[in-house]
Amino acid sequence: MQKAGMIAIVGRPNAGKSTLLNSLLGMQLSIVTPKAQTTRERVLGILTEGEGQIVFIDTPGIHRARDGGLNQFMVDEARGALEAPHLIWYLVDPNSALLHELQVVELLERASAPVILVMNKMDQVGGRFSADRAQKLTEELTQALSDRGVQVQSTHHISGLSQIGTAELLKASWELIPEGPWLFSDPDQASDRPTRFFVAEKIRSRLYYLLGEEIPYSCAVEIESFQENTRPVRIEAVIYVERESQKGMVIGQKGQKIKEIGQSARKDIEEFLGQQIFLGLKVKVLKEWTSNLESLKKIGMKR
Repeated sequence: MQKAGMIAIVGRPNAGKSTLLNSLLGMQLSIVTPKAQTTRERVLGILTEGEGQIVFIDTPGIHRARDGGLNQFMVDEARGALEAPHLIWYLVDPNSALLHELQVVELLERASAPVILVMNKMDQVGGRFSADRAQKLTEELTQALSDRGVQVQSTHHISGLSQIGTAELLKASWELIPEGPWLFSDPDQASDRPTRFFVAEKIRSRLYYLLGEEIPYSCAVEIESFQENTRPVRIEAVIYVERESQKGMVIGQKGQKIKEIGQSARKDIEEFLGQQIFLGLKVKVLKEWTSNLESLKKIGMKR
């Protein structure tokens, strides 16, 4: 008998949600960078094993956001992921604290699916934090959730990066996945998103690595043209920024920065697609796009 279900992965920014998803799927599906709030939209990752299929929902980090604009959109994406999953993984960085986690706890209070509390990044015990601290936070969060009527099915201490404890987490989760037909019929399908989405994400990832602290948060990427029938595949993309001064920073002196971004992104995309590509990049100003709903729609971020 087939089993199939959806697991929403939620937590604060930088809890390691995308890293865990990539590790479980064995591929770089969601982009991961050292900066917080890298994930902006819900991404489905599909794991099919034997007769079972789990559809993971990777979500933006839950944070307090002003009404309207990109930050509100990101929080709404996370909220939307909690509407109909069969199970919720609540991922926590053990270096956090109960006070910082309360917004996630409050959000889970309104969810109907069972919750598994996952303390991530346990490969860093002895460095950034102690095992005792992780256990104390686990107990505090379990109690805080219980006080709000949220029953924690189980707790797990894992490392998504090092795959410590992930097999046990999956085993416990499979037991809670109901019997039923697969949600996606192709056992080799890894996501519901089109190739264009992942290509744009590969470019955006390079912006986080190669630009300063704040600039990447003001950048968005749109694929203008994707010509699969040419050899090499020809891709033309636009990097949107909010101000003219940011445009100059992305382009760099004599075009050196945009060239560096393009070369680095091209390697990532070629590895993802398994073939050579031509990548053309240009930079345009879309004023205050992060706070403008119409602009979010224009670049495909308002569904």
